[in-house]
Amino acid sequence: MTAEKPPPDFVPEPLDASAPDHVAPDQAAPNPASAPDQAAQEPVSALPIPDIAPEDAPEYVELATPQGAADGVVRCPQCGASEVNYRADKAEFQCAYCRYTWMEQSLDEAMKLSEGIGELRGTTVSSAAVDIIDDAALVTMKCTGCGSEVVIDTDHNLRARCHWCKHELSLNNRIPNGAVPDGILPFSITKEQAMANISGFVNQRKTFAHPGFSSTFTPENVMGVYMPYMTVDGNVDVRLDGEGEVLRRTVRVNDKRTEYHADRYTVMRQLSMEIDDLIVETSSDKANIHSTASTNNIINAVLPFDVKSMVRFNSNFLGSEYTSERRDMDVDAAESYAANHFMTLARAGAQRTITPYDRGVAWKSEQVNVKGSRWTAVLLPVWLYGFVETRGGRQITHYIAVNGRTGATMGSVPINRAKAAWVAWGTAAAISVVTWPLAIAVLAMGG
Repeated sequence: MTAEKPPPDFVPEPLDASAPDHVAPDQAAPNPASAPDQAAQEPVSALPIPDIAPEDAPEYVELATPQGAADGVVRCPQCGASEVNYRADKAEFQCAYCRYTWMEQSLDEAMKLSEGIGELRGTTVSSAAVDIIDDAALVTMKCTGCGSEVVIDTDHNLRARCHWCKHELSLNNRIPNGAVPDGILPFSITKEQAMANISGFVNQRKTFAHPGFSSTFTPENVMGVYMPYMTVDGNVDVRLDGEGEVLRRTVRVNDKRTEYHADRYTVMRQLSMEIDDLIVETSSDKANIHSTASTNNIINAVLPFDVKSMVRFNSNFLGSEYTSERRDMDVDAAESYAANHFMTLARAGAQRTITPYDRGVAWKSEQVNVKGSRWTAVLLPVWLYGFVETRGGRQITHYIAVNGRTGATMGSVPINRAKAAWVAWGTAAAISVVTWPLAIAVLAMGG
């Protein structure tokens, strides 16, 4: 490869005003010329990488979460009854007595989550997303209707009915075990739609499905679950350093050898980004994509969610049809996942400026400086179907997930390994029957 100055017309494309606003010039790499076709050689020294100095940031800031009914009773705004039903088809609540209907307030509007991202400094955490206190999951609430005490197991539910006066008691206020979030995104995909999606997904894969799965597959067993996530707003600076190559000419030496002559350059990009509503998983077993016990990481394969449609949390959204899972990850445990997503967005943002490097750019060093972030805890809707397979003395749970808002479906169907192997060997044998006589005939003619 040769090291030359960039041609006069070799100008990286500038980013638009809404994208990162710092693009550093590129320089020819200080490499001596080398022979063509030497792809594996010593890497070019990148530009010096100065530390991105963090700006003065305030201490940890807590953003107040709007509170619900302090006594746990969600009452009709018109008549005061506590018998409240959620109508998923219209995304609204309805009083069972006076039939009055109303909608919960938008979370984005209530907490002003789309504002001031560029001014964020330090870490701002909503009062529902603060560190989880390791206490009992059983919460005792005093019913204001009759005075009796009702126990709610937050590991399994966020609401209960008073067994004396039948008041509905809901945990709409924050409690210190991570069970009650800031917001919730209601289901809009019905159970019937989810069943149809799952059946279609399985039918496309039934040829090689595990016989135990095929014989017990019952789409009616799908369950609606609200999964714990956090939305993250970020005020972020990113620097990328790497090497880019521009092809100058190609020389065909013979039938077996081609020489590629290219120039190599050091490339640096600096980006400033304002990131709104990044979604981060806050259930540790779902965030572990290397799990060998289940395929529950496929839940993230049904993203994205329309998070701008989230509303303030109200446990009446759960009703009797849906369950919820509480988060078990604090902000400090989820920060690394958020940083990885920030870097992915930065690479995508820089992509439009490196198109002149027709042989690509390899990033050698990546730095991210999160000047400020804002975290809120939310529940997102997923329909889940599970099947437990026993393989090699251990159990693996396969899941099929349906996005509760868009209907996007993804999953894992256990395969019939014996049948798959038989088909593979049969196909190989059939191909051999055809190709071997032809190969022998060609060799004979050549002889």
